[in-house]
Amino acid sequence: MARRIHVSNVSIGELTLDEREAHHVRDVLRLEARTPVEAFDDAGHIGVGVLGTVTAGAVTIRVESIQADEADGFRLIIASAVPKAARADWMVEKLSELGVHTFIPIATDRSVSLPEGKGKLQRWQRLAEEAAKQSHRRGVMRIEPLTPLSPALAAALLAGEAWCFSTFPGSIPLSEKARDPAAPVLTLFIGPEGGWSPAETVLFATSKIPSLSLTRTILRIETAAIAAAAVMVGKWLVGK
Repeated sequence: MARRIHVSNVSIGELTLDEREAHHVRDVLRLEARTPVEAFDDAGHIGVGVLGTVTAGAVTIRVESIQADEADGFRLIIASAVPKAARADWMVEKLSELGVHTFIPIATDRSVSLPEGKGKLQRWQRLAEEAAKQSHRRGVMRIEPLTPLSPALAAALLAGEAWCFSTFPGSIPLSEKARDPAAPVLTLFIGPEGGWSPAETVLFATSKIPSLSLTRTILRIETAAIAAAAVMVGKWLVGK
């Protein structure tokens, strides 16, 4: 299986890798010129070719053909409160592996972790890129800046359909709701471990957002996000 290499934009011809990717190809993987490779970009384009120059000064790829796009017809967005420390990194990595289109970290009334610095977002983007290499997904999961719940919900409704997860009695099991999303873009909202505040619950209700449940137990943020994504990916991106 050809090694996957991330590039800024796939096109026919010679592409020069950025410093980070060049270092990985040359010094970590120790690949040589004429090694078959697969180049991919954030938009989901995939080019097939071989390594060209592999020197201390530059590493290039000669892209010989571009694979046709495979339209999914469905995009899954996870808008979630952020778990602490390494648990957030793990969540981003696994959501990327599963094929989630976009991850939106949200600020809620009961959020404990509010990562606003560029360093954290850049780290998550690198994790998403590495997961895309490993999983052979098309494109790279988009990472949005930290966003308050209200504008995130408004954007989700403009883009398509939105559901939220809750531990409240009467919530609809995801296994039932997953059968028929009404829109090709679906945003799933995952709350903090303290749950949605009363004001946020009212916001979802007035916006006519259905309340869903995953299990009979209380899940950590990252467990809920990954489990919900896995159900929807299994239903719509793989097994429909």
